[in-house]
Amino acid sequence: MVENDMYNIADFYKNGYFIVDDFLEESCYKKLLNKFKKESEWTRIDQVRDHYKKGGPFEMNSKYFPNRDEEYYLQGWRAKRLEKNVSWRKDYHDIFLSKISKLFKNEIKNDTTYILKYMKDDFSRIHVDDLRGDVDRVDISILYYLCDEWIWDWGGILMIAKSTISEDMHAIMPKNNRIVFINNQKKLPHCVTPVTKYAKKDRFAIASFIGCNKPF
Repeated sequence: MVENDMYNIADFYKNGYFIVDDFLEESCYKKLLNKFKKESEWTRIDQVRDHYKKGGPFEMNSKYFPNRDEEYYLQGWRAKRLEKNVSWRKDYHDIFLSKISKLFKNEIKNDTTYILKYMKDDFSRIHVDDLRGDVDRVDISILYYLCDEWIWDWGGILMIAKSTISEDMHAIMPKNNRIVFINNQKKLPHCVTPVTKYAKKDRFAIASFIGCNKPF
């Protein structure tokens, strides 16, 4: 639970992210997972953007990151109908946003939140989270994972770097009931490796881009 990992919040300011495992009670995360598994309306997302160009939102300065003549790609699925559901929005506020506001001691002004499913060959290239939806300034990004099980070589691994000039990236397993908080004021590049053809389960996630009352 969040209360047991308060000490980790120092990593949010020092390293740009921190991880909390077992974020929700078992009954709560199982209910969410079942809801996502039963959802029948998933919209295919196949994005292609020239965001790596000079002055673009994903411009990188490391020779180990995409060059300026490359294109950004994202492939996955979104539950757009469920994202707009009034009951879901209330649940999301009560389960997630209220805890996050208390954790960071900062009022949440707005959020853009996606319900995602990654299956075989789904992935996203390196990017940063700056402007998303109705959020003018993204202060916090969260990635909350739900799955029956997951292992390293199924792919779908979150890779995260400390800056746009980094050489290395840190690998984070999308294990069930794990949440990752990312400090967007540090502009941390991250990506998701392709899910393999032999992955036995789907990889569900809640991705939320949060604007707070004041910057950190």
